[in-house]
Amino acid sequence: MSETVMNGGAKEGLPACAERWALALTERRSVTGSEDEASFGPWLAGKLRQETAFRHAEIWTIEVEPGDGRHCVAMLLRGGGRATVVLTGHYDTVTTRDYGELEELATRPGLLTPALGKTLATAETAAARRARVDFASGEFLAGRGLLDMKAGLAAGLAVCTQFAESINPAGNIFFLAVPDEENNSAGARRAAQALPTIADECQLEFAAAINLDAIADDGDGSKGRIIALGTVGKLLPTAYVVGVPAHSGFPLNGLNAATLAAAIATRVEWAPELTDQSRSEPGTPASLLSIRDGKAGYDVTTPASAYASFNVLSYRRTPGEVFDRFEQLCAQAASTCLGALKQRLGPGNEPAAIDVVDNIALYRYEAVADRLDGKAISRVGALGASLAASELSLPEQCRLVIEEAWRLSRLSGPAVVIGFGSIPYLPTNLSQPPRSQKAARDCRRHCRQRRRTLRLYDCLRRLFRRHLRYELLW
Repeated sequence: MSETVMNGGAKEGLPACAERWALALTERRSVTGSEDEASFGPWLAGKLRQETAFRHAEIWTIEVEPGDGRHCVAMLLRGGGRATVVLTGHYDTVTTRDYGELEELATRPGLLTPALGKTLATAETAAARRARVDFASGEFLAGRGLLDMKAGLAAGLAVCTQFAESINPAGNIFFLAVPDEENNSAGARRAAQALPTIADECQLEFAAAINLDAIADDGDGSKGRIIALGTVGKLLPTAYVVGVPAHSGFPLNGLNAATLAAAIATRVEWAPELTDQSRSEPGTPASLLSIRDGKAGYDVTTPASAYASFNVLSYRRTPGEVFDRFEQLCAQAASTCLGALKQRLGPGNEPAAIDVVDNIALYRYEAVADRLDGKAISRVGALGASLAASELSLPEQCRLVIEEAWRLSRLSGPAVVIGFGSIPYLPTNLSQPPRSQKAARDCRRHCRQRRRTLRLYDCLRRLFRRHLRYELLW
């Protein structure tokens, strides 16, 4: 079986090399937006330069923006010719706060795994019981970012190590680790801008790119052992809701924006109209990512505005098709909510503000922007430029831009303004040229072979561990 050379010069198997890198990367914190994320890139570049296997590699960093502090990490391993495979993934992670009392152990898999196992001693849910069995098996490690996606980067680095120690390997490998996947994808977008220049200066032809991220699998792991030949589209439609504020002692004098937003959230959540099916997999339902009102603090006035953003995945639909469906759902939800509120008004009630409201106006953002004069357009543009230089998330930047455009439009509520709160990511599939199709066939054949090998290896490892108290290494 394959062997690679580790830093000290001794032989280690490919899985052992991947495990070594996975633990090293995980133990270095890199939560998105933190100082740890900013320092991770230079640290990783330094680690790569220390590896004996990479002594002939070209290693450098690419700053996301001047003064930004975050860096993409690039490593070029040359073999023969110009053809190059890109191995890429992100190194930032989501927060560790959700580990609660175990947060200090969140990036220390060796300590976190048994500690989590103890918390599952009285597991009641099916998922918790499965986790308890997994941890007890000794075949699983827990850790923030270990799955998503430092183990993927580690697998890529193990392959890079094997390639670097090969004799006269064909082609080249370009390893690329990027920050900020969990927020605005600033690292990947900066890397994409840099690739044409890198290809030209290094005389490379990028023949394929492999995203090293993990595939989710809540079962036995078999579905996670796949090679995906495309990407899922990801959209973030948003609804900015304008109500009619009123003193909470006289709620009939207004229309609560938060109530309207909640109605939209309820209608969109898991809506089958937004669930896009692939040819081989069931679609992922839409889900609410955030909802908030526009109040800066507590007072006794009902919310004048609210903002909701949703995650919508697509396999075939265009952003325009998704947006049309989202618009229809928002209109239905607003109309249903208004009707329900009117039905709750009894004959003895005082006159209500909604008595004269026949429908909730619904606008696309561009319709609001089209109502602005030149001066207002300049103000919105200046605000957008200022926000782009801030550390606010794209959805929050969009909320503030919509809020300002609505204020300057002189339109009145109740109303709903819909838009996108982030860059649309389009679904992709492997192209049809013969070389691409050959790569797809090779991937399928390799997967079938690996599955048979992995099943045999897993069986042998369990037998050795159970009967001989011996750990079988690959």
